[in-house]
Amino acid sequence: MEGFIFDEPTQSLRAVDGFPGSATFGPALVSGVAFASVAPHQNYAIVFKDGHFLLMSALGSAHVVTRALDALMSEPEGAVWSADGSVAVLFSSKGNWIQSVTGLPKTPHVNSHESLSPLGGTLADVAADSDGKKIAIAMRGAQGAVFLNTASQKFVPLLETANPASLSFSEDGAELYALDGTSLKLSAIALSNSSARVLPLTGLKTPSAIRTGHDSSNHPLLFVADLKHQLVSVYNPASEKFQATFHLAFQPSGFQGLGRNSFVIGSRGKPSDPLWLFSTAPKPAVYFVPAASSKGDE
Repeated sequence: MEGFIFDEPTQSLRAVDGFPGSATFGPALVSGVAFASVAPHQNYAIVFKDGHFLLMSALGSAHVVTRALDALMSEPEGAVWSADGSVAVLFSSKGNWIQSVTGLPKTPHVNSHESLSPLGGTLADVAADSDGKKIAIAMRGAQGAVFLNTASQKFVPLLETANPASLSFSEDGAELYALDGTSLKLSAIALSNSSARVLPLTGLKTPSAIRTGHDSSNHPLLFVADLKHQLVSVYNPASEKFQATFHLAFQPSGFQGLGRNSFVIGSRGKPSDPLWLFSTAPKPAVYFVPAASSKGDE
């Protein structure tokens, strides 16, 4: 099994069975879901269903375990997870707020709902490092900036940038990458001293999302999506060059972790659409998961 996803057109949680290139949808595990976010590489998810927030674990087993998360305030637009699945940060760009859940999955603790309006601008993106101890947010506006949380959970400015579009921590947590979609600047910020270097994105015109990863030899890579021009590129921050570019027949929706070496890059808009995956090993490639053939499965 490659992983679990929230399938928006069918309002269900379901498995993606098999491996990229031969994967298929499993039947709906939980239906009637308004919003859900699945922990990367795990079998549990935060779910908004019938007006209630729930932690659903043991997905794919005979008995799904459900636990109420009553302290969550309102339905989010999205969520990001720490790589180890212990922390989820729910967010809303329209409402300009975040709310985190720590201690997942065994001892979930819902932290305070936090308004970002005092920082100025509009929330553009959120990122968490591998264990969720560092959380970064990007605020877009006249005084746009990237902020990093402190030990007291207050956000302090890390980088001034007018139109931050996407953030991603390096896998070792030493750097934070910040993409400015207007100036086409990719900043690599060393978190030890807050120094930043600008990496060239020669050849890209409208980059919209980034995600860190690695190749089969465990060398750091950065994956860059261009929504308007329908591209996904593989960037080597060490050489500051692109290693490969994939031309797509759809607009990439970003990078949502699925399997150990795969991301969802094209979400489904309607039940007849395929799900598009980007696999990073043994070499980068784009695959699709066909829509379920049976209407009963949808």
